[in-house]
Amino acid sequence: MPMHRVDCARCNDPHESIMHALILCPFVSRVWFLSDFCINTHFFLNKTFIEWLMFWLTDHGSSLPDEAQYFFVTILWSLWTSKTNFIFQNLKETHVIVLERARAMLLTRKPCFTFSPTTPVNLCNKWMPPSFGWIKCNIDGAYDDITGANGAGYVMRDFSSKASFCASLVFEVMSAEEAEARAIWAVLKKSLEQKLTHIIIESDAKNIIEQFSAGLFDGDVRTDVIFKDVQLFSSKLVACVFNFQPRICNSVAHELAQWTKTDKSSMYWSVPPVWLSPTVDGNHKPF
Repeated sequence: MPMHRVDCARCNDPHESIMHALILCPFVSRVWFLSDFCINTHFFLNKTFIEWLMFWLTDHGSSLPDEAQYFFVTILWSLWTSKTNFIFQNLKETHVIVLERARAMLLTRKPCFTFSPTTPVNLCNKWMPPSFGWIKCNIDGAYDDITGANGAGYVMRDFSSKASFCASLVFEVMSAEEAEARAIWAVLKKSLEQKLTHIIIESDAKNIIEQFSAGLFDGDVRTDVIFKDVQLFSSKLVACVFNFQPRICNSVAHELAQWTKTDKSSMYWSVPPVWLSPTVDGNHKPF
């Protein structure tokens, strides 16, 4: 009696399982890494699918917030849909298509949202903690075109939402873009000093984030050296993700940058200063 193939249709792995199909296959692993959760699936090589689900959905120390869990589940559904499309229709989808289908599915449970292929979709309207093992670094730069006053700020937080380091910085810059780039430069430098390995850089500077996400590190006469340093620093990390977030998700870094622009002095804190604590506390609860 002929036997059906058990090889992975995408990568030809001879030991396909539900864990491989939805978590460990190279294509699928890339989807999880590019998702809002930035998950490195290699940490789950010796885990079962049930353990994977429990880690993200039920474990007290690592489970995602409720609304994030909805998106997590729709990614699983979209990955399975992508696999069946590939097998039965020979349809080769991109990572972006898989994630956008998951987002669209998520929005069907929220009648107040509308969705079109050209409408950017944000999972939340507040800051969201990173996955376990990652440090999220929110940065912001501020520049006054008239006075030249500038400031930059960043805050580093882990999966528990705890702020482990904050800084407000003043640089000699000539534009808002240069201030943003300097902030990214500073937080990456600090990440290397602290021997961190998995970093997510979040900023509301959309053009810079999109440029760095695309692997482009060419700047103008003032920013080129900064951009090249950013490229070098990020290459020394195990993983570095550049992620755009709107101002509402980046309020702590924005507060630091605005304070520095007025105060005109650089400061560093291993714990948030008293005046910043209300902003951190109000900013860390997603949804």
